[in-house]
Amino acid sequence: MSWIVLSILVIFLFSFVRGDLTAALTETAKLSSQVKCHEEAGTLIRVLRDSRTVPVAAASVNGVLKPVGEYSSRLDINSSGVFLKDVNYNDNGHYEFLCSGTLVRIIRLEVLVFSDISASEGNTVKLPCFSVTLGEPVESVQWETKGKPVIRVERSNQMVEYGERFKDRVSLSPDWDVLGDLSLILERAQLEDQGDYFCYVLKGSQERGDPAAGRLKVHQMHVETSTTPSNTKDSCSERRGPWWLFAIVATLVGVTCFGI
Repeated sequence: MSWIVLSILVIFLFSFVRGDLTAALTETAKLSSQVKCHEEAGTLIRVLRDSRTVPVAAASVNGVLKPVGEYSSRLDINSSGVFLKDVNYNDNGHYEFLCSGTLVRIIRLEVLVFSDISASEGNTVKLPCFSVTLGEPVESVQWETKGKPVIRVERSNQMVEYGERFKDRVSLSPDWDVLGDLSLILERAQLEDQGDYFCYVLKGSQERGDPAAGRLKVHQMHVETSTTPSNTKDSCSERRGPWWLFAIVATLVGVTCFGI
């Protein structure tokens, strides 16, 4: 009998999935792979902070999800998944997928506002990020890009770890723990440095700084070369020689030949 109870528990745990994801403002977020309720009707709802629920999508028995209400124009449901287009800041929060009222999946969506930063190749650029560090148990600060670390600074011993491509090129303000300025200083910017950068601060649990992310664009340096067009008149004059030299030669020839 115990193995039956254990099997039911395992099935329940595997069916209840929590998914956390982030999306940039105005972009498209993949909320989930498409989910079907085998013998029951399914619904996708949005749970607001005041506990009210807003319908997002619904499906008939054995049917696929279809967007409803205000999400009809922004929710794209296909064989690849459930996509929320043109994300706005009010889309922050969590969504629930239910089969006949039974919770199956929780999806937590965090909408990030990126600060757009541009730099020329070879120059130094600063990506802003701030967090309260005074009177709070800050353990470390970390920047990441493309899923890999850029720099990590430990507060207790000031130990610094660098990402593979960023050693000796990145740093934080020396007084970051006093000023709450966690901004990333990137020197000798390279074309491959461009992308999205995320700022995290560890205070018992990991949280994001403000702004939480920066989108860096690196512009290639163009070396301008100026060419001076040749002056045909001057070139011809140089080939002929000075006019006064011809005049002197002509005069001497005239005196010799004609006795002028």
